[in-house]
Amino acid sequence: MDYAFDVGSGSLSIQLEGRMTHGDYKGFREILARINADKPGRVLFNLQKVSFIDSSALGMLLIIRDAVVQDKRDVVLRGASGQVQTLINIGKLDKYFIVE
Repeated sequence: MDYAFDVGSGSLSIQLEGRMTHGDYKGFREILARINADKPGRVLFNLQKVSFIDSSALGMLLIIRDAVVQDKRDVVLRGASGQVQTLINIGKLDKYFIVE
């Protein structure tokens, strides 16, 4: 998984690319550290270029979400398609994230 940050007007956008698996836990820890440091009001995960996601990666997204919503901030999943969208639907993640 590759990722890049884009900061703008109270929000932090994380552009994700490639495959998201358990092996990306260090990247998720870095993303969470950045979110905790910046304290944005809105965190957006752009999944448009993600080709695959496994259940461990979904779990890591949920851990990030739990940390963010404790401070009453929004977490958005945007642009998922294919297998990624299917897993989001099966996992009913729209109950936990804003899905766009």
